[in-house]
Amino acid sequence: MTGETILIVEDDGILAAQLQNRLAGFGYTVLAPAATGAEALAAVAATVPDLVLMDIQLADAVDGVTVAERIHAHHDIPVIYLTSFSQDAVLEHAKDADPYGYLIKPVSAAELLASVKMALYRHAIDRRLKRSEEWLSLALWGTDMGIWDCDFRTGLVVYDERWADILGVQVADLAPEFASWERRVHPDDLPAMREAFAAHLENRAPCYESEHRLRCQDGHWIWVLAKGKVTERDRQERPLRVCGTLLDISERKRLEQELRQLATTDSLTGAFNRRYFLDIVYKEISRAQRYHRPLALIMFDIDYFKRFNDEYGHAQGDAVLTGMAALVRQRLRHSDIFVRWGGEEFVILAVETTLRQAVALAETLLAALHEESFADAGPVTASFGVAEYRAAETLDQWLKRVDDLLYQAKQQGRDRVVGNGGAADSGANRAAN
Repeated sequence: MTGETILIVEDDGILAAQLQNRLAGFGYTVLAPAATGAEALAAVAATVPDLVLMDIQLADAVDGVTVAERIHAHHDIPVIYLTSFSQDAVLEHAKDADPYGYLIKPVSAAELLASVKMALYRHAIDRRLKRSEEWLSLALWGTDMGIWDCDFRTGLVVYDERWADILGVQVADLAPEFASWERRVHPDDLPAMREAFAAHLENRAPCYESEHRLRCQDGHWIWVLAKGKVTERDRQERPLRVCGTLLDISERKRLEQELRQLATTDSLTGAFNRRYFLDIVYKEISRAQRYHRPLALIMFDIDYFKRFNDEYGHAQGDAVLTGMAALVRQRLRHSDIFVRWGGEEFVILAVETTLRQAVALAETLLAALHEESFADAGPVTASFGVAEYRAAETLDQWLKRVDDLLYQAKQQGRDRVVGNGGAADSGANRAAN
């Protein structure tokens, strides 16, 4: 016994009995044959069979195709049509119910067995495929992924609804070509995206993976993670088809940026912290040595800052630090690295900057402080030490030298800039404390 149950719908009683006997002899369980559409629907409702052999031309008013369509409306059952007609019009009409085969009467035993076996096998495969598609759909729904499918034979790319939703468009609004994707990629990200795609197509990478920004329909940019894999190649290993997914990772990117900022910046002033300075200064020293380019360091701290904290409280002291940091950032170049070194002490790493230029920048900052008033604290001054990097000098030696220059500025009366042993007095010295 095979375990499968078959229903025969045939108004010719002799043929129906013959088919029933043969199928039973092959080990199938065969229900009592049905002669009309109504009997067939009642039999299916009572015992859902695994397969239906359906005569197209039934004796009653309802033909076999209509009965098959009604069965399919409620059940996933494969149907093989029985017909004495092979005209194209009849067969074309029978396609409406997605049949699993046709048998022209009279039917030989070998043909019957082969058709039944093939229909049951195909239906089992289709059910597994449908189940896999449902699982995939649920998995993608849970991960909020879009799907894309690129066919190099036709040059067409198919995007699913979720892919379009991510960009705030309708699928119909997306041109079915890879260029429609590339046109939305941020110009800064496009070269890397193309290289990642080419690397996989050329078998230099096991898969395609790219994080890049895409422009949505309303004009704003989102970060996405695109993945893909070649599913078909020709005999020359040229790609024929690539399928993949697309995931909106904007929130992850935002969190990563926040974490980077927390790890590299001072929470009070917004300046970079010492850890970040140490990460980048060695790279700048190496570049300055390799290309013989100038590199300068400015170190400064607020004069009499302890007096501010003692007299006005730490909250006012924090306000002075925050205000002074904002004032400094407004006057720095994009390439300057502004660092809170500790307490009221700050450092500026000035790339491509000579000693003369760094001293001028420090004097500009000093003058800006003279023009600023910090609420209850009033005017604030600072002392600056400036040193240009010297070839073969270690970082510790350079930091020691600039720290000594800052100390000299303090010793000479504060409120001034001292560079490499020389002093640039602001003319607004405060009494030493």
